[in-house]
Amino acid sequence: MKLAHSFSRTHSNLKQASHNLKHFRIGLVRLIDATPYIMAGELGYYKEAGLSVQLSWELGWSSIKHKIAYGQLEAAHALAPMALSIVHGYEVAATPCRALMVTSRMGNAITLAQHIRGRGVSSAEDFRQEVRSSKGTTRYTLGVVSLDSCHHILLRQWLQGLRLDPDRDVRIVVVPPGQALRNLRAGTLDGYCVGEPWSSLAVKDGLGWVLALSQSLSAGHVEKVLLARERLCQSHPEEVEALRSAIQKACAYCSEVENAAAISRKMRRAVALGPAARGMEKILRGEFDYGDGKLRSGLSVMQFCTGKQAHCSRADLDWLVKGSLDCGWLKLPADEAEQLAKRTFSH
Repeated sequence: MKLAHSFSRTHSNLKQASHNLKHFRIGLVRLIDATPYIMAGELGYYKEAGLSVQLSWELGWSSIKHKIAYGQLEAAHALAPMALSIVHGYEVAATPCRALMVTSRMGNAITLAQHIRGRGVSSAEDFRQEVRSSKGTTRYTLGVVSLDSCHHILLRQWLQGLRLDPDRDVRIVVVPPGQALRNLRAGTLDGYCVGEPWSSLAVKDGLGWVLALSQSLSAGHVEKVLLARERLCQSHPEEVEALRSAIQKACAYCSEVENAAAISRKMRRAVALGPAARGMEKILRGEFDYGDGKLRSGLSVMQFCTGKQAHCSRADLDWLVKGSLDCGWLKLPADEAEQLAKRTFSH
């Protein structure tokens, strides 16, 4: 399904540069942190910038990765580590890209299936003991949305913090975000680390319970970025900057709590997030039920980025590089990996 926001270019200083660029095709996945990309069209920010934008819904991150690499998308709502993996050429043709801005931070959670709770597990320490005591008979299967994702980094860090080996004590598999909940329901997953709304919906549907949010796993971690092909950045710099500005403006709108109700209403439409927007208003307000029936408030469940938050700091890059090296898909010496990250997030 595709959602189009098409407008004629009106800015005279962009006409010459844009004569070969009919419109931007931006790929995105149905997650709450995709909201600014949609709202930029709903609020007319693309039009104000004189842009023609088509939003292309993709099933999962592999589709976005390949479509960026092979030129079927000019830009994307992308996993932050994926910016590195595309440039590096992990499971795809190496393609120069640039992360133009961080659009969201945090928004993930580690969720376990209810049947594990039925085994007396009610805490992270309980889970560690359950994994250890079940060794040799049961190997729990945990899902992440992509191996080159913050979810994978967070899950591995969490397991290692429990003195569990992510490569031996559990089985980590890849599942597209929109299919995580149905796999939990089917019993093919025992838990997962995914982005919202798929953890809060697991709680709402009585299928799972949440052990940890991003806030406690790695507070403020970079999550999604606006990714564009390097060739486009060089050939149409003014349009690319206009796109970044439009989405930055939308991020600012989405970050205001007073807009939560209006945003949620728009996102519930099938042409936007549809079912993925169930319970979205609570998330935007910082409210969350871990699965014990208690709605907590004042949480940093997810942050849409404005100001300095939209820039990748040295600490952000260090976290991404260290985590990606630990996940095993980034096979470079540490100093080369650091240089790769600096080039990719140089905007």
